[in-house]
Amino acid sequence: MSEINYDASSQMTGGFPKIRKLGAVGRCGESTPFSLVRNGKEHLMRLELFDPHMGADPHGYAVAQIRDCETGEILSRFGEGCYYFSMFIEDGIYYVLGTVRTPLGFAGEEIRLFSSEDLVNWSSRSLLKRPGWLYYNTSLTKGPDGYVLLLEASHPKQAVGDHPFTLFFATSPDLINWTFLPDEQGFSKERYMGGPFMKYVNGWYYLISVTCLPCERYTNYIYRTRDFIDWQVGFYNPILMPDADDKKISPTAYDVTEELKKQIATAFISSNADIDICLCRGKTVISYNVGNQLGFYYMAEAEYDGTPEEFLEAYFR
Repeated sequence: MSEINYDASSQMTGGFPKIRKLGAVGRCGESTPFSLVRNGKEHLMRLELFDPHMGADPHGYAVAQIRDCETGEILSRFGEGCYYFSMFIEDGIYYVLGTVRTPLGFAGEEIRLFSSEDLVNWSSRSLLKRPGWLYYNTSLTKGPDGYVLLLEASHPKQAVGDHPFTLFFATSPDLINWTFLPDEQGFSKERYMGGPFMKYVNGWYYLISVTCLPCERYTNYIYRTRDFIDWQVGFYNPILMPDADDKKISPTAYDVTEELKKQIATAFISSNADIDICLCRGKTVISYNVGNQLGFYYMAEAEYDGTPEEFLEAYFR
């Protein structure tokens, strides 16, 4: 394993990618934005983790929900018994991955796969299971040799290392048979790595992951690899840091009560985390969570003028 950072010969030729923060959009957890044409119009949609207890009850009710961001409509709720949902779309089929919860809390050793063609009716099956492991967030992408699943893990400690979370990988030709990459290729065991997003673009697997800075500040760094052995560090890290724009209320916000507005205005925030992206109306929509990693969080959105492919590649020029 090697990590390739900048050196004395490195040059920034592309300029810092410009991200516009749009503000808070709702009181949910991790989310995945995606685009859908409904009634002849392109709509921004979102897969959301709905947890009315806001992470305070590790045994409480929580589900995935599909929201039309244009209307606020909830199309479906599903996935009870799972947590940490993510989405992958292929050939008109929507796949949602959920981590099966254990009696210990939110994490678990099994990932469940939900699928639907209409975002309303969902079927499910076990995707993979690895006894003795505790998985949290996931991200699924597809490269030239098949599917690659990214798994955020905290146990077993002999594989994870000294930091709270490390990212591991599994590959599959068919979403049924899985091969885990060697535990030694867990990335990175040198720091906190959580809330991951991964996407294959033009020969590279791009990874965005949360890291912990000094004094408990949390932000997102971007990396890329061709082989899951050598990793390049993006030139323009970190991607997002908490600032005044996180305290705005987006014009497309929903279910934002007056109480939540007051909390957003005054609460201590130290985290921009759990980035996911999609293409909608020719721009990259960025969904992320704002909070303090101490129980207060909310969803926010931002945008970049360009495609997701252009957005990811811009961090390495």
